Amino acid sequence: MKITDFLVMDSDGNTIPADPFGNNLAFCCPSCGYPVLAITLANQRGSDEMHPAICRGCYAAYFLDIRPSAEKLYVQAAGSAA
Repeated sequence: MKITDFLVMDSDGNTIPADPFGNNLAFCCPSCGYPVLAITLANQRGSDEMHPAICRGCYAAYFLDIRPSAEKLYVQAAGSAA
């Protein structure tokens, strides 16, 4: 799913700095600030809770909750991979 120019928010609905482009989302880990890449394609990193994007700085896990009709997406915490 293409998410270019979608509004990106955290789980509380606060806008976060991120770069949604094509099927990819780049954002900084809210825990440690390390860059994280998530992909909206099925079974890819960050596409759902079973396939989280893992921060390589602190090993926090995230997945995308996409709302296509509103052109919004939420970065949800999925626990830790450590």
